[in-house]
Amino acid sequence: METDELREAFRRYDQNSDGWIDAKEAVQLVKDADHSNSSIDRKNCAELKVSAEEIIRSMDRNNDKKICWEEFREAVEHAATPVSSRVYPISGTMLINFTGQGVMVPVLPFLARAAGLSTSELGMVTASSALARIVSNVPAALAAEEFGRRPMLIVGPMLGAMGMLGLALAPSDSHAFFSLCAANTVCGFGSAITMAGCGLYLTDISTPLNRARTMAPLQFAGLLGFMVGPPIGGFIADSYGLQYPFYITSGALMLTAASAMAFLPETKRKLGTSKSQTGSDEVKEGKSEGLMSAARQWREMLKNPDIQGISSVSYVTGLLQGAYAVTTVIYASETLMMSTGEVGMMFTAAVIGMAAVTKPATDFSDWFHNKGHCRSTLIIPGLGLAALATGMRGLEMFPTVLPFTALFMMSHLANACLITPNVTPFLVDATTESQRAQALAMRNMCQDLGVLSGAISLGAVSQAIGVPESIVCSAGLQALVMILFAMKTSSGRQRKRADKMDSENKST
Repeated sequence: METDELREAFRRYDQNSDGWIDAKEAVQLVKDADHSNSSIDRKNCAELKVSAEEIIRSMDRNNDKKICWEEFREAVEHAATPVSSRVYPISGTMLINFTGQGVMVPVLPFLARAAGLSTSELGMVTASSALARIVSNVPAALAAEEFGRRPMLIVGPMLGAMGMLGLALAPSDSHAFFSLCAANTVCGFGSAITMAGCGLYLTDISTPLNRARTMAPLQFAGLLGFMVGPPIGGFIADSYGLQYPFYITSGALMLTAASAMAFLPETKRKLGTSKSQTGSDEVKEGKSEGLMSAARQWREMLKNPDIQGISSVSYVTGLLQGAYAVTTVIYASETLMMSTGEVGMMFTAAVIGMAAVTKPATDFSDWFHNKGHCRSTLIIPGLGLAALATGMRGLEMFPTVLPFTALFMMSHLANACLITPNVTPFLVDATTESQRAQALAMRNMCQDLGVLSGAISLGAVSQAIGVPESIVCSAGLQALVMILFAMKTSSGRQRKRADKMDSENKST
């Protein structure tokens, strides 16, 4: 709960406006804290009074049997700071998911090239998954709001498993291109559904005081999955064949679905249901207006400069991801003559470094935010450092394996330290609770648009003028986004500084 919302809550419970909440006024707080209306009905006045007195004692620091604003604020912040233990089951589920995805990172480009596909066709195969996510991001978010988060985390991995099986069974003849595109499209649908459920699940159990740390286990699961996935995929491809990593990925995703079904509780808030005769009509009307409501929310959010800025960051992040297959992997394999396993180990080395900095980076992000600073102040230098490292790779300043790998790691470390821990918390903090489902869908949409455009456009650039030139283009786009983001979020940083000064003046 933000400070303004928290103060408004204090005023609501302070019914006589004397600046204190006593035991009599705390009765309403007890009622609001109980999520079950039926349990409130069963409580008599004496029980409510006892519960109210217990709340007063728990917040009352000076034993005057009433609580002031400072005591109320500190008690709420203390309760909101610890990270919910529910983050660990979803992180375990997503670890299996990301490991399966990591297995295919170094293998798909080799599989496509072995089937005779050109660099631009490989780009389109990569882009097919992003296009599927673009189409399904908004419907997936609406479905997560309607049916809950848990079903998304079951159905999504199951679709992903089907897509991976399709990649494994794709023929190597003239139909290879269309088969690979179709299978990767199914993977994209599964990914969109999974991430819609995952993002909302973590948002449900986070607060402004622990948002980055709540997201951290998911980030760590992704890093760990991509840490062990690429070398496993490369080793299996080198030892047994290019199709076998996809069989393993399919099985891993089915395990993800089973894990979600077994271990993940639902976090979607249950709304009261009406028993009136018009109740079902209202539900049907609400469903029919879902897409219209989403469109209104998108129009409203896109007027916010902070949302415009962070959306550009999500876009360029996706662009670099989409370009990996047609730039980094192709350069490493065909210029530096690295094998599938060696490419996998390069990705793993980068991910190990990212995993090492994840926890301190997210702890620092929450500390920095709670001190009254804007998270955009951290994102800007991260974009600059990542663009510098990417540009140096493209300029072939160090055209050997070790320097190329070191620069690859540098760009990933800049992302892990300064960009990734702050993007989703920045977005969530910039939106209202009712907007957050579509805000997360917008983030995914922008990232998928980046993957789509990066895979297709930079694949075409690689084929037309060369892979190094394509890498330089991606670095230039990242630098432009850094400038755009700094301009769009300047007013937000000014507001944060003004709020911090006001808070310091009030405290003195």
